Amino acid sequence: MTRVIVAYDISNDEVRRRVAEWLLSHGFARVQRSLYVARGGVALARDVERFVRKLIDPRTDVVHVVVVSDLEWSRRIVVGGSDAESDVYRVA
Repeated sequence: MTRVIVAYDISNDEVRRRVAEWLLSHGFARVQRSLYVARGGVALARDVERFVRKLIDPRTDVVHVVVVSDLEWSRRIVVGGSDAESDVYRVA
């Protein structure tokens, strides 16, 4: 299984809100204000790309869509926060 990570820097408040709502409605969990993750693969990543491409201004905004394996996700390092997943190496 893989996960899709989406990180963005979108200057327009309304566009940013619409992207956040779309991600949440498509199974993404908000990890940080502009960082989301969901189980899925390339097809989900392409869906994100198609949606945000219609909304953002590429001169001022950027959206990163990354597909990672569960193994890679489990090896992430989290500093602080309240992420309760047991597969995280946490630095206090």
